Amino acid sequence: MHVPFGAMWGVYRQFKGAVLAAEEGQNIARDLGNRKACILQNHGLLTCGSTVEAAIFWFVSLERCCQAQLMAEAAATKPIPIDEEDAEFTYKSVGLGGVGWFSAQPMFDVLGGEIGDAYLK
Repeated sequence: MHVPFGAMWGVYRQFKGAVLAAEEGQNIARDLGNRKACILQNHGLLTCGSTVEAAIFWFVSLERCCQAQLMAEAAATKPIPIDEEDAEFTYKSVGLGGVGWFSAQPMFDVLGGEIGDAYLK
């Protein structure tokens, strides 16, 4: 499975700050398309999912991937792409909607253990 850059996520290059106009929200939605993530250039990440839990899991996962990429580039190393077969297996293992919901549950358990149920109120 060959996934060209940007096929798994959108990149919104015109982001100028808080979305105050419907037009900018529509433009971001257009660039997001049917993907689960969009990088708002010079700002940050945006994720969505069929559940809040899935959207949170995708956000945390993408944030960690971005951090690893930046650290590799800062170390002056060229990232080595994984094999297409491994990429497809990984997507099927952790990239589908239900997996996002399921994978977020431990994060909520840790949060609940740290602060109790205050985040539910």
